[in-house]
Amino acid sequence: MTGISFTCLSGPDIAALEMTDDEILDAVEAGLRAQGRGETWIEPRVHLEPDPAFRGHFNVLRGYVAPLGLAGGKIVSGYLDNNLREAPRGWD
Repeated sequence: MTGISFTCLSGPDIAALEMTDDEILDAVEAGLRAQGRGETWIEPRVHLEPDPAFRGHFNVLRGYVAPLGLAGGKIVSGYLDNNLREAPRGWD
């Protein structure tokens, strides 16, 4: 049995990869081909709003890409008071 390891990447970590546009497109295309062959499992996102008073939420995304032998997760947050000076229409 092999071990499980976790790698967390921040924005600066990703920027440090200095991937070219072609490298990014190649990676996306490879993922889409794997999805077309049924070799990926992408679960529905989970939406978490801890408290309406915070005016924000988290989206938790999970998936597995068999050809890479990798599973991963991504947490995306959107907090209105952190990102905008004024709320867009319909966000109140």
